[in-house]
Amino acid sequence: MLVLSLQQTTGYPTWRHDMKKETNFETSPLNTQDAKAEAATTLAPDATNGDKIKALRTAQHMSMAELARRASMSDRAIRYIESNQREPSVEAIQKIAVALGVTTDYFMDEATFQQELNDDLFYADVRKKYGSRGVAQAKKIKEQTTALFAGGELSEEDQAAFIKEMEALFLDAKADAKKFTPKKYLR
Repeated sequence: MLVLSLQQTTGYPTWRHDMKKETNFETSPLNTQDAKAEAATTLAPDATNGDKIKALRTAQHMSMAELARRASMSDRAIRYIESNQREPSVEAIQKIAVALGVTTDYFMDEATFQQELNDDLFYADVRKKYGSRGVAQAKKIKEQTTALFAGGELSEEDQAAFIKEMEALFLDAKADAKKFTPKKYLR
C-alpha cells in the first residue's frame, strides 16, 4: 500500500511503500485450491492467460505488486500480462505459476507448454545468430507452415516433425546465405 508522508528533512511530501498493509499469502485464509475454485467461477470459457492470472491473484487477495515481487518480475510486466497487452513467455508463466502456487497446467496443458518452450528456445537461438529480422522471418515461416495444417489431415506428431524440419531448413538456408554475404554487412 502506498502511503503519503512528509519527509522530515525537507518537509516535502513523499510516497513510501507500507509493507504492513499487504496480504501475506502464507497467513491468508484461502489456500490454493479454494482460490483456484473461486477464480474459476469468475472466468469465461475463452479466458486468456492474463484473465486467469488476474482472477487467481484477486482470489488470493494478492496485489499486483506482491505478485510481481514473488515472481521476480516488474509491476509493469504483470500489468501488461493481466490487461492482455502482452502474451506471457514460458519463463514468465513458470514464475507466475510458482508465485501463485499452481502448476503451469493451470495456464496451458503440458503439450502446449512444451511446444511454447521449444519455440522460445528456437527463437532465442535465431535471435542470437541472426537478430530480430531473422526472428520475424522464422515466425512468418512458422505461421505459414501451421496454416498448412488447417485441414487437419496430419497427426500431431507428423505436424510437429514437419515444423521441426522447416525450422532446420530455415537455419540451413540462413547459414548458406551468410556464406555469400559480404563481410561489411556481417556483424
